[in-house]
Amino acid sequence: MAGNAHFIGNATTASASGTSLVVQFKEAGLESGSSETITASAHLEATYSCVNGGKKVPSDPKKTTISTDVSESGEFTAGKNGNVTGSLTLSAPAASTVLDCPPGQTATLVSGTWSNVSITDHDSGAFLAIPGTFNF
Repeated sequence: MAGNAHFIGNATTASASGTSLVVQFKEAGLESGSSETITASAHLEATYSCVNGGKKVPSDPKKTTISTDVSESGEFTAGKNGNVTGSLTLSAPAASTVLDCPPGQTATLVSGTWSNVSITDHDSGAFLAIPGTFNF
């Protein structure tokens, strides 16, 4: 029988991987074999710029900064010990969907910060805020 579902703090982390944020987690106190819908969420502040063919930012750059919430969900099955371990990857919006560049230039994600990271199990109700900001 399940009891006291919770994310294990020292086994639940976030780290930047390129422009993405990878949230690794471990949840305990679940019923063996239960199916859990888990969501990782974070806030993203990102700057996109037009870059020319020589990989240079023009002297009069066309750029934009976005501020948005990003989330990713997955289905995970608890093992016989009532634990779920896994990871979810949050991705920044594709540059081509955020910025329209002139001919000969390419929209590029140049920098960003992930913050307000959290993980939620929608079935058990477990929630954990993950401290820190993660820059790229």
